[in-house]
Amino acid sequence: MRTKLGVVVVAAIVALPFVCRAEDLTSRIKKAVERNTLDQQGTKPFHLKAELAPSFERDSASGRTGEVEIWWTGPDKWRREVRSPGFHQIEIVSDGSVWQKNDGEFFPEWLRETAVAVVKPVPDLDKLLASAKAGEVKDAFGTTHISWVETGSDGVVSKGIGAGIDLGPEGVSFAAGLGYDAGLANFSDFHGRSVARKVTSGGGGAEVTANVTVLEDLRNPSPQLFEHGADASDPRIETRVVDELAVRKNLIAQDAAPWPSLAQGPLKGVMLASVVIDRDGKVRDIADILSDNPGLNEAARERISKMRFKPYVVDGSPVQVVTTITLPFDTVRPAGSESFDSAKTYFDRARQLGFPATGATAPYLLRAEFTTRGSSGALETGKYTDTWASKTDWRREVAVGNSRIVRSRHGDKWYLIEEGPEVPLLRLVLIELEPIPSTEVWAESDWRIKRDTINGIATIRVARGYESNGVLDPQAEAYWVDETGRLLKTHGMGVETLFESFADFDGVNVARRLDVMNKGSLGMRIAVTELRPLGTIDAKDFVLKGHDWKRQFTPGVR
Repeated sequence: MRTKLGVVVVAAIVALPFVCRAEDLTSRIKKAVERNTLDQQGTKPFHLKAELAPSFERDSASGRTGEVEIWWTGPDKWRREVRSPGFHQIEIVSDGSVWQKNDGEFFPEWLRETAVAVVKPVPDLDKLLASAKAGEVKDAFGTTHISWVETGSDGVVSKGIGAGIDLGPEGVSFAAGLGYDAGLANFSDFHGRSVARKVTSGGGGAEVTANVTVLEDLRNPSPQLFEHGADASDPRIETRVVDELAVRKNLIAQDAAPWPSLAQGPLKGVMLASVVIDRDGKVRDIADILSDNPGLNEAARERISKMRFKPYVVDGSPVQVVTTITLPFDTVRPAGSESFDSAKTYFDRARQLGFPATGATAPYLLRAEFTTRGSSGALETGKYTDTWASKTDWRREVAVGNSRIVRSRHGDKWYLIEEGPEVPLLRLVLIELEPIPSTEVWAESDWRIKRDTINGIATIRVARGYESNGVLDPQAEAYWVDETGRLLKTHGMGVETLFESFADFDGVNVARRLDVMNKGSLGMRIAVTELRPLGTIDAKDFVLKGHDWKRQFTPGVR
């Protein structure tokens, strides 16, 4: 989300949920994948060549350069050559047999994934479809995004890692999960297939871009392309995606070093990484580590790299394995260091102390006004009304000029209306009035906690995002609470907001004035004009007919 105040001009994007039946979604995914897949029945014989290089200059020393070349006449007759500085493979499939010549003992996963992605964005469609059926679906700007979680487990604890697929006008624009990672762009037609001429792959490290330089009909191919002469095939290098529990049966027991002490973040938790294990049982690639406390990531990487496994055997031959490694951790603070509560504890306490929708027991009506400049540049006064009967019956409405947002809930049904040119600005107002994030949209490990001072008041600062020499990036996120737990200041979306003029309501210390600052200047002032017990209200006021909303993923609690 990008925010720009000029006194206040806000640009915000909120993805609205895409609703469709499971069978419709399955059909869409299948059609999209088939549209972008070259090596399938019915494709015209082709010759393809792609040049591989790091996507970013910062990764120029990674050694991830190479070439993929494919001659293909059908699913049962093709030749592929994969070349890189550290590995070269020729693979020929013909007459029901597979022949390989390998210069190198290990097929790097970044190279393998990229070589697959240039012709097939989804290597296992059935597995992806099964996952997508239970995934979260969103539709925005012409793209449907389906996301789900792939879970790793050591048999005692578990942790999930994100996976997903994006469907756009040309078919698949992105697909990633355990054992595959493909971003597709620059599409062109090849006999009815929409082929990506640019394919990016993460591959567990520096991103690689494959640029397809040749894609042409393979006419009258020489029979020698698919012959391998009298040379015997090298032992096949095959890669399989395998469940972690199955791989752990081959783990060779060894003593692990104790976890180092931690000055920040949770002391107990779980971490997860996708890894590649070679045919000898050695861990060769470790992707980015997803951890409840990133302070232990390097220790986890070292621990995983020292793991040893018996070779994983398929049909009598050892194979390379892509899997997850899940590690629980339990450590202590360094001697003499200060201990903080969790970010969740500070957020829950601040909501309870300062926001009536959480802390109050009595139904209430809250009204506020705000003054700002809209997109036309004119100074305008907007109004906000929060009608709260209970946690399952409430309505929030904010309006300025001919624009408004209404969000409400009645029982287990949610409703949303957004209309008018100032909707991005009004979204900001809703966030500022209830800014503390929902625990649904972040992990405890995201946050850093330290002591700070605001206008001479001792506070605890809870922050996440980029920070350099104590200066937060404009898009970083931070919250300051005083010693009682009351929220005094927020930072995020390019602005800072001060909470002032507190007054009690039903045991909740509510800020009656909010100053939204942009680069030190006042961008918008929100003033609570009324906060009183709620009188008689008709439940129909919480129902917005024709505006049902499926709440899936929002930054705030409400």
